[in-house]
Parts: sequence; C-alpha cells; structure tokens
Amino acid sequence: MFVPDIEAAVEDYYRSIQIAPHIVNALRELITAEFDRLHATARHERQGYQQERDGLLGERKKLLEAHYAGAIPLDLLGEEQERIARRLAFLEAQIEAGDIEYEQAQAHIDDCPALAGDCYAIYTSIDDSLRRIANQAFFDRLIVLPEDGVIGEPGEPFNALFNAEVQTRAVHYKGRTAESGPQTADVGGLNNDLLVGPVGIEPTTRGLKVRCSTD
Repeated sequence: MFVPDIEAAVEDYYRSIQIAPHIVNALRELITAEFDRLHATARHERQGYQQERDGLLGERKKLLEAHYAGAIPLDLLGEEQERIARRLAFLEAQIEAGDIEYEQAQAHIDDCPALAGDCYAIYTSIDDSLRRIANQAFFDRLIVLPEDGVIGEPGEPFNALFNAEVQTRAVHYKGRTAESGPQTADVGGLNNDLLVGPVGIEPTTRGLKVRCSTD
C-alpha cells in the first residue's frame, strides 16, 4: 500500500471513532461518579489503616515502657519494634497513595473524554511528528489491512471511552440522573480494568503498525 493510502485510511478510522459531544458529556458523568464511588470505598479503607497505625503507635509506646520496667528483654524489644516499623511503613504508604492516585485520576477525567471526542479534529490538524504521538497516545496499535482499512486497538483509558457498551451505559446513566438525580450506586459493575492504568507509549507489533504518516 502507498503511504498516502495508509494516511487516508488512518484519518478515516479516526473519523469513525470520534465521539459525539453528548456522549462525551455522558462518559464524563459516568466516570466521575465511578471514581467518586471508588474514592468513598478507599476512604473507608484508609480510615481502617489510620486506626491500625494509631494502634501500632500505642503498642510501640507500651513496649518501650515495658522494656524500661524490665519486663521485656532488649532482643525481644528489637524484634517487636522491627515488626511494628515494617507495618507502619506499609500503612503510611497506603494512606498517602490513596489521595495521590485519586487526585491524579481526577485531573484526567475531563482531559481524556475531551481528547476522545476531538480525536479526528486533533489528528487532522497536526503535523506528521505529532500524528505519531497521537497514534501512540490513543492506541496500543493500528493494524492496516489492504481490503478492510484500519483496525485500531485503543490503549488505556481510551479503550473504555471508545467502547460502544460503555458509551451506551453512560448515556443511560446520564438519562437516569437527569430524571431522578445522581445515582452513584448504579455505577457499580463498570469495568474498572478499562478505566485505569497508564497509556502505553510503545505499541506492540502485528501486521503493519502505523506510528507516523512517514513510517
């Protein structure tokens, strides 16, 4: 296939997957509700971690007091303190990571649906070097077939946003919330594996992989 034909096929594919504005808005509402639900669950777990941490801090203090009173030998004190220190390090990491991960995800909630909704306009307005970046950002790989055009395998999180089933669920969710207010409980069951994870930079290879218009 000639390079111009491949370029045209890729552009056509971008046009076919670009998401309508009303679906973009519905996806944003659905994903926001799901993240809020997950954050509420994580917050309860974090409260458990905090309670356990406070208990361990109290236990460590009592061990020192018992040692000073001569009730616990030094070697046993060292073993117990090491055990408590390991567990405290784990708990502190979990407590801190929960807030960081949620804040990072929240920051991308508006960006990703907007990019998916404008993918064709973005792709056709940028030069060859940026088209390569766009292909790597949106897709794990693009497979060019001589007779069938282009088949794309979107990477995370666009594999969820371009998924017809998720889009349909988002529209139905938006319709229900418009009628009776927010219904976060209805979001449960959304495939979280589709919604989280880093975007791959180096797609794998099968067939002909298009990374930029000059490849």
